[in-house]
Amino acid sequence: GQLNEVSTRPGSKSMVKLPDGSTVWLNAGSKITYNKDFGKDTREVTLTGEGFFDVTKMNDKPFVIHTATINIKVLGTAFNVKAYPEDKQTETSLIRGSIEVTIKNRPNDKIILSPSEKLIVENNSTLQKEKIKTSINSVPQPVIAPMISVNKLKYSPVDSTVAETQWINNKLVFRDEAFADLAVKMERWFDVSIEINDLSLK
Repeated sequence: GQLNEVSTRPGSKSMVKLPDGSTVWLNAGSKITYNKDFGKDTREVTLTGEGFFDVTKMNDKPFVIHTATINIKVLGTAFNVKAYPEDKQTETSLIRGSIEVTIKNRPNDKIILSPSEKLIVENNSTLQKEKIKTSINSVPQPVIAPMISVNKLKYSPVDSTVAETQWINNKLVFRDEAFADLAVKMERWFDVSIEINDLSLK
């Protein structure tokens, strides 16, 4: 089928209404694609970059988001997905409802997130193949195992917001973040190039 594509340049954001009534906010330097017949039989989108999804509930048609590292399946809920290819990690932050995440290359492992949980998957760790012996005589098989962690979202005590979703309100919020990682966010946000000459600043 033919594809619809919505993309944002660095320094800009955009809001997309999908045919099923779902809303997607796209952060800077992001792209979402979906079939022209989206919503007829299936609801599937592909995301590169960062998007906040507010998905209309349809029990008979799950909403599926494909990224390079993970697939996310929901019935109806609000959550943030950060999946820039150049970043070290892919993150999913769930605000309400529940979502089911599967990791690429590991279709049998499903991770169900509860509200206020954040899933982090290391993008590059699929290259670190571990060798595992199943029994004494068998040959070790390389196993592809991306590092995965599930953390609680931290709500600000002042206004009970979550840093991960504040970009929708045009706020760049960061907590306990390395300056080098923050510089990448600022480059996207302001469409500028940032050079850090002093290594101690990173």
